[in-house]
Amino acid sequence: MDKSCSRKSILIVIITLSFLVVLSKGSDAIPVFARKYQTSCMTCHATFPKLNAFGETFRRNGYQIPDVDERYVKEKPVKLGAPAWKEVWPDGVWPGKLPGIPPLSLLARSLYRYDEGSQVRHDFIFPDEIELLTAGTIGEDISFLGSIALVENGGDFGGVERLFLQFDNLFSKQLLPHLVNVKVGQFEPAFVPLSINRRLTNTRYLITTVTVGMNGFTLSEQRGVEINGIFRSRLEYAIGIVNGNGTGRGDGSGALDNNSRKDIYLKVGYKFGGIGLDGLGIEGGWRPGDWKERSLAIGAFGYGGENRIDGTAPFNDRFYRYGLNIDAHYGDLNLLGAFVAGSHDNPDGNGVERGITTYLLEGNLLFYPWLTGIARYEVADVD
Repeated sequence: MDKSCSRKSILIVIITLSFLVVLSKGSDAIPVFARKYQTSCMTCHATFPKLNAFGETFRRNGYQIPDVDERYVKEKPVKLGAPAWKEVWPDGVWPGKLPGIPPLSLLARSLYRYDEGSQVRHDFIFPDEIELLTAGTIGEDISFLGSIALVENGGDFGGVERLFLQFDNLFSKQLLPHLVNVKVGQFEPAFVPLSINRRLTNTRYLITTVTVGMNGFTLSEQRGVEINGIFRSRLEYAIGIVNGNGTGRGDGSGALDNNSRKDIYLKVGYKFGGIGLDGLGIEGGWRPGDWKERSLAIGAFGYGGENRIDGTAPFNDRFYRYGLNIDAHYGDLNLLGAFVAGSHDNPDGNGVERGITTYLLEGNLLFYPWLTGIARYEVADVD
């Protein structure tokens, strides 16, 4: 075992079997949208913060109900100009609309931790995290979302997690609807195989946190530009260009890029069964509990980048990642799987190439809207 570990460092093997009780009251989700549409948070969520199929459609469509959004809006926005300005843009300024009331919400998480190997075995972390959330639309097909961690890890200031603008249905008159959308700012890229921000466990996925050598790159939030879209309701794609060295949260860097080169990524996916990625199949309306669909979504991505690593003799590390993910639903059961591998040509500054392989399998069983059972197994190998 020791001889094997000298050649291949097995970082962590985690088997997590847990049952989480999550109270999905209106104050737990982002009430901005619950107020706007005067609907239950369970319309979009199947145990917060996990999204159901309709919630995914709503998110992908720029936080709008596909095709019929204005029909369901109960909180009337503030109009900043005559609607006719929209028709003459870009020859004129189209002010659009603002939310009727400030789109702000607070999210608080508390944690009880038991650690057999720690000096403090029992620990009440109340609160563990407090987030300030904002989201909404500015007129038609222009949306925004942001989150700031006011308290993180029981007392630290976390900084900006996400803050971006999204422009949806661009060129829809010349092309197909939902085919071209653009996201600009600090966001979770589409290639991340399992969303960090919509996970059900307090512990982050190992597959999105493991690093190689002195290169701190992880599958996490980035700053940049992403073009994404949906073709014929079932096929999705995303192309992005980002700084590549994360957001700098908590390291004092201010998230400034550490090299002139930018990282690029490509993601494609397809969904079998269930409602379409663009909402096809929900024309008759959507009710809480309609998450019980039978579907299989698969995706593949590739990522290439370069990071400058500071030290006594600064050096660059060129690297790549590629991976697959699955998301299967069968009634109350949701199975998630991901595989990510890649290589770094100089992560330790000694010119020695190192590879990385990670994989994950997780099952979620929904007993009630407020009670979910979770089993997860994940491995990360770095050689």
